[in-house]
Amino acid sequence: MSQTESPSTDAELKRYRSLRDALLWVAGMLLLTYLASVLTLPWKTLSLLFAAAGLAWGVVALVRTAHVKSPWVLRLATAAAMAGCAVFGFVAMAQILFWDATVQFETCTSSALTDRALQGCTGTYTEQLGGFR
Repeated sequence: MSQTESPSTDAELKRYRSLRDALLWVAGMLLLTYLASVLTLPWKTLSLLFAAAGLAWGVVALVRTAHVKSPWVLRLATAAAMAGCAVFGFVAMAQILFWDATVQFETCTSSALTDRALQGCTGTYTEQLGGFR
């Protein structure tokens, strides 16, 4: 950078860096939400925290895209990441609501050695959830 750059260029560069940081946080929270959602209980509850943080950072990123001349794909990617956080968070919340059934299912699948045993675990799990399919 040269020392003769205008202050508006510095301010614009600062806004772009701010947007970049927010987008990185959203992407990171999406990844952490997914990774935490595949853990066993009680660690699965972390995905709710990561999902909430991802949604918050998504709002921040969307606001920052309004202050920067940015392509529509950044807004679309931010909205998609927020949707991903919401979906993974919703799935984890559903499994947390059915805590006992989920713990029994996780225990059953960890000891299942065959496909038939896995199918039995899944059948028992759906029965415990009230027959939802």
